[in-house]
Amino acid sequence: MSTQQKNALETPDIFEYYDYRKYLLDLVEYERKRTPVFSNRYIVQKAGFKSPTALKHVIDGKRNLSLESANRFAAALKIEGIRRHYFLTLVLFNQTTSLEEREKYLNELLELRRTDNPSRLNEEQYDVFSKWYHLAIKELIELPDYKNSSKWIGRVLSPQISANEAADSINLLKRVGLIEKQDGAFRPVNKVLITDERVRSVKVIEYHRQMIQLGADSITRFRPEEREVSGTTIRVNKEEFRSVVAMVRELRRKLLALAAKSTDGDQIYQLNFQLFPLVNTDRGARLTDEREDL
Repeated sequence: MSTQQKNALETPDIFEYYDYRKYLLDLVEYERKRTPVFSNRYIVQKAGFKSPTALKHVIDGKRNLSLESANRFAAALKIEGIRRHYFLTLVLFNQTTSLEEREKYLNELLELRRTDNPSRLNEEQYDVFSKWYHLAIKELIELPDYKNSSKWIGRVLSPQISANEAADSINLLKRVGLIEKQDGAFRPVNKVLITDERVRSVKVIEYHRQMIQLGADSITRFRPEEREVSGTTIRVNKEEFRSVVAMVRELRRKLLALAAKSTDGDQIYQLNFQLFPLVNTDRGARLTDEREDL
């Protein structure tokens, strides 16, 4: 490969990744194109591992990395400084099964991204899911009686929020491009948020928690004719469970289509769907004979 061709290759930017396996895959491919003698075996030996397939198994998802192993691979691949810190945190973020730890590591990743390049602003889109009222305000601005006043917004939301919270929310929605001013009035913008599912799954958790709590509170905050709260307990098998999920998703799609066609909507509603097991999902544990009669 000529010097010009080597220079044309773009080094994978680790700060654009939320999956360390994908980063390793792209980095290895980059090094192969840049240096013909580069190979997985060479990196594995340099990292001090005996198995020649160790790196491939990690990239393929057949093996996890301990922090010690991640450090050894990082040294072999010359991932240094803040990039090493990001890489190690990325390993922890991808491999933990704790939702609390995953959120903690994600916040560390976002902070490292900002430290590396303060101009990275797209992380602010994650803040849209931090408070229940951000997306509610996005819908609120299309009400026929909407007033461009933070005091009015804070007062009409239920539950109410402060004028400062309303103003901060409007500013956030503007910065991330979810609303814009047209002819002196705010209008919502159709924009997809957060393309990486790992990030979305962590950030949406708190949003759902808040909305579920609002749903519980609605039982006493609103008259029965103003809300619909219902539930049912069912016994189904795995295939039937998947059918129920498909039915819920189809209903959600139809509701969104109905709302999109509405030209005179004058209220904002929140519709939550929750479908979860009430019995241990480990059938092996359930089949254990406790030899206890009722």
